[in-house]
Amino acid sequence: MRRVGDAMAHALAALPALVAAWLCLRGAESLHAADIGLPQSTLFGAAIGNDALALLRYAFLILLTALPLALTTSRRVRTVLLGLCWSALLCAHAALLHYHWSAGVPLGADLFAYSFAEIDTTVAGATAPGFLLAGALVLALIVLWTLLLLIERLGWPRAGRRGVLAALPASVLAFALLPGHFAPAVVRSDAERDFIVNKSAWFADRSAHWLAGAGVNATQAAQASGRAPWQGRDPRYPFLRPERTPDTLGPLFQPGAGTRPKLVFIIVEGLGRTFSGPGARLGSFTPFLDELAGRSLYFENFLAPQGRTFGVLTSVFGSLPFGENGLAALGERIPRHAALPSVLKAQGYATRFYSGSNVEFDNEAQALRAMGVDSIVGERDFGAPYERANEWGYGDRDLMRLVLERERGLGAGPSLTIVQTSGMHNPFTFPGLPAYRARVERRAAELGLGLGLGLAPVYREQRDIFASILYLDDALRMFFEQASSLPGYADTIFVITGDHRLPELPMQTRLERYHVPLIMYSPRLKAPRAIKSVSSQFDLAPSLLAYLANHHGVKTPAQVTWLGAGLDTEPSFRNLHALPLKQTKTELSDFVSGTAYLAQDRLYTIGDGMAVDRMQDDDGALLDKTRAQFASFLRANAQAATAPALTPDGIALAPYGGERTLRGAQLVAEVGAVAVNGVRVRPGTGRLTIEATLTNHAAATSRPVAPLLVISDERGAELGETVLPARVLGAGESASIALQPAAPLAAGVYYVSVIPSHPESGRAAGAGQYHVRIRLD
Repeated sequence: MRRVGDAMAHALAALPALVAAWLCLRGAESLHAADIGLPQSTLFGAAIGNDALALLRYAFLILLTALPLALTTSRRVRTVLLGLCWSALLCAHAALLHYHWSAGVPLGADLFAYSFAEIDTTVAGATAPGFLLAGALVLALIVLWTLLLLIERLGWPRAGRRGVLAALPASVLAFALLPGHFAPAVVRSDAERDFIVNKSAWFADRSAHWLAGAGVNATQAAQASGRAPWQGRDPRYPFLRPERTPDTLGPLFQPGAGTRPKLVFIIVEGLGRTFSGPGARLGSFTPFLDELAGRSLYFENFLAPQGRTFGVLTSVFGSLPFGENGLAALGERIPRHAALPSVLKAQGYATRFYSGSNVEFDNEAQALRAMGVDSIVGERDFGAPYERANEWGYGDRDLMRLVLERERGLGAGPSLTIVQTSGMHNPFTFPGLPAYRARVERRAAELGLGLGLGLAPVYREQRDIFASILYLDDALRMFFEQASSLPGYADTIFVITGDHRLPELPMQTRLERYHVPLIMYSPRLKAPRAIKSVSSQFDLAPSLLAYLANHHGVKTPAQVTWLGAGLDTEPSFRNLHALPLKQTKTELSDFVSGTAYLAQDRLYTIGDGMAVDRMQDDDGALLDKTRAQFASFLRANAQAATAPALTPDGIALAPYGGERTLRGAQLVAEVGAVAVNGVRVRPGTGRLTIEATLTNHAAATSRPVAPLLVISDERGAELGETVLPARVLGAGESASIALQPAAPLAAGVYYVSVIPSHPESGRAAGAGQYHVRIRLD
């Protein structure tokens, strides 16, 4: 025991060497973060504070790495052994930094949800560490060994066994009692939060939480009240309920001539609203999709329920719960269920799937077969003249060419075709990359980004990502230019959405990870429509089946397990849905109920553009209600992970009819009666003036609201606020408002938000209009 105590005392005395080496890596983090636009003057102190917190909480484990030192009494041998252990720790920390810089989010317990083969594919497809990180790691190792040798030679600082006896319990108490990280008020986005946390502590905390198992609060689950898609009457099948999805699409399409429409889904890897579509915060780098959206049903506030690809197929085509690590992870043990492909296949539809990647990754092929897809084409089906893009498979343009080639040879009969891209994925390489890099700068100039000063850091540092977005857009342009010659084109409905928003680009909010576009195009459409009401991928299969049942004689299951209640096609902003959001395979901590958004146990309100603000909840009643509704889902979801079936065998198919409603659950909160619309710049004035219309949609007089103007720069950093005196609106009353920024603005690109706010707290008190892009010359 004396030798163990001496060994740990040796490690405690040498701890400054590890701290100094760790600071070298934090310095590299800061340089990288500054280069992508994160403000170091306000964040660096918080980052150092989180590193110190991580050191305090995990010092006991660091000291325990010294146990092998007790095998020898030689101080020099102990120093070498300690140096080897801590060198491995620094290399692991550098690997976590590389993951964060490449993936855009810190690595958590999702590592444990993948097979070794999938990890090998991911690592092989990743970019190599850059010079900054490699240089910082070399410097950190040099600093570590230099200081260790100096400490060993000089014998300073000294630490005894008493110091170890004090340090160990203090660290264990800190681990048990202190939070894993802290985020001061200066941290305003998820990207900033992800920078300041210590990546090793983050990984260790998330892994320990996952390995221990996150239990469901049964008391809260039992208190959840109101009808919800996961509160079925049969305890064996908690998701089972009567089918009541309304046909919200039928009024928007021309009547068919007795021909059942073909369905073509294009699931785009990483496609997010941040860089695609009107009002995109980073500017839209999808000019073709923007043009197509103008001829389509375009859902501006659409959510992908998963933060990675693992759940997209089961969400879109089955409206299914997640289980523990995504339902597809169960492989052959996926519980019995109904899905869009299987229902249509039973009624004469052909079902096909195309991908340029390995269809066994994430058990996609097994999930597709379980949902009723017959023909599955993957990377093994490609050959000359197609060119492999990277470890993940073939480029999106080659994928579209193969789809067109195969579909031309098929008949015009009813079919469901699914195309899944993979090009917008690390390492973002594809044929013709250099030419598309040059196009990034041209596109940025067209959007007015950079202002003659060259590309802003996010576009310069992530040029290959933006190049892959332009490449994907061109691939889709080519596909649609030739799709008009495919059999049955006039009777085809095309559905385009993203599997999730790619995380490599900085995110302002956690919700941004799930915010993707939905484009529904068809020659059958009566007219295009921009839709601001919130829907999710859970709503796609139920809505399409309701449309086909109501207008084309397709029968649907009389009882269903859909998590979705149907697409809401209301043009104005609202949310009638409740849904869970799963960030990674191992993290399910987000939940939306109406305009209430629970994110890692913090309650927010969401508005148009998926803008997020802390919810006014003085007594905590709304937080408790949201927690209870989420807990009831978690309980049902846990059962789905182990059940052999989500539905009893032999459920009959039935025609469209009966009570139908989009309201699948009692919502925690809904859009306030007062809303802002028509935000615009008043022309012909010397000073910037923002005009908008404030409307009370309720049948009663509104509470006092204060119109609030928030102005941000092109990176999303807030520049200032202007608030008008509070006012009251009568029932149905509208009023024009005009707001001016407190200080003049230089030429450039800005984003303005106008919000009806609470006169005292300043928080949203209705539906605002967010992130309207303006340019001042």
